Amino acid sequence: MFSHILVTLDGSEYGERALTYTRDLAKAVGARVSLLSVILTTPDSPVAPGSAEPDEDRGRLWLNYLDEQAEALRQGGVSEVTTSVRFGDPARLITEVAREQQADLIVMSTQGLGADGRYALGSVALKVLMNASCPVFMVRINKPEPPRTV
Repeated sequence: MFSHILVTLDGSEYGERALTYTRDLAKAVGARVSLLSVILTTPDSPVAPGSAEPDEDRGRLWLNYLDEQAEALRQGGVSEVTTSVRFGDPARLITEVAREQQADLIVMSTQGLGADGRYALGSVALKVLMNASCPVFMVRINKPEPPRTV
């Protein structure tokens, strides 16, 4: 069924909710897991002028974060977990990495760090869902209603 699951993480609690589902599914079917974070790069991103190299320190911090999540999955019984960090447009890179790595399934939350609550799906999630070459498992994020004043 699934032999390779790609999980996208943005450092948010919302994104991390996908890890429980990933662990359980990977253990059940014996799939390997790849954890991916994409650091958005824009003209305002901290890239040295005249350089095409993204900030290496940020990349290392994200890789450390992913390594911690990978270790938790391994301790939870998933035998093969890899990590990678990319720089650029998140939706485009998520679908590209899924194709490159021949992922059978993409797992991600419906909303992440940039979620503003106006839509059922965040813009990255919607773009991935529309462009992915494999099935996409969306972990729905239920936010509590704000307190009402009387």
